[in-house]
Amino acid sequence: MKRQKRDRLARALSKGYQAGMQGRSKEQCPYFAIDARSHWLGGWRQAMEDRPGLAK
Repeated sequence: MKRQKRDRLARALSKGYQAGMQGRSKEQCPYFAIDARSHWLGGWRQAMEDRPGLAK
């Protein structure tokens, strides 16, 4: 059971990162559960930092 939960959260993080790299808004997060949503947003934030050509 623990493995499945980690996999789900890792997937949310990855999907958030992909969304951020594509320039999507954080309001487009598809997750409603707090844990998955926070992982998605974490991935999105990381992508915003990693995107080339953006002033920091």
